[in-house]
Amino acid sequence: MELTNIRSHRIRWSALLARGALVGLVSAAVMLVLACLLYPLLADGESVWTFPNVVSSSVLGDDAASPLGTFEATPVLVGLLLHFAIGAIAGATYAFLIAMFDLEGWTPVALFGLLYGAMLFVWSAALVGAGFGGAAIQDLPLIVMFWGNLVFGLTAGMLLATWADRADLDQVESERVARFEDGRDRARDPARGRRVVH
Repeated sequence: MELTNIRSHRIRWSALLARGALVGLVSAAVMLVLACLLYPLLADGESVWTFPNVVSSSVLGDDAASPLGTFEATPVLVGLLLHFAIGAIAGATYAFLIAMFDLEGWTPVALFGLLYGAMLFVWSAALVGAGFGGAAIQDLPLIVMFWGNLVFGLTAGMLLATWADRADLDQVESERVARFEDGRDRARDPARGRRVVH
């Protein structure tokens, strides 16, 4: 499927959203590692299983894993699946935004990733503040959520900075034409293709 972005460039949206979802999964994995390591440091009696148990409590209820630091297969698995599903959706949304606004280059895309991570934190905190997810999520230290979302956004930004242009059909076409014309010019003027050895 092809649509146009803010600069009227044709974008292959299906490919871009698929890449964004993949980037979201990778970024969610990085965020998961950070959250699982931070939780035991910030809360006594917690473990690496606390974060997936807290995430699963939003759908299974607060008593699904009690205490939260223990390993129980169902709550941990549900928490991991939910975390990665949200990550894939957030990654696809981020890819959509950078394509829509035609952000190019490593620095702008990575910096927008940090901003996107901060927006995810505000959105998550607002949901928690509204009472979504139960007591377990409300007891989650905000610093874990803050750093986790920033790391998610930065990771997504760094990964998509290298992939985003591949779905821009007009840019890919102009680069292909430039390479073709450069090759044709070199064929006409062999001196342009000659290496200079010092």
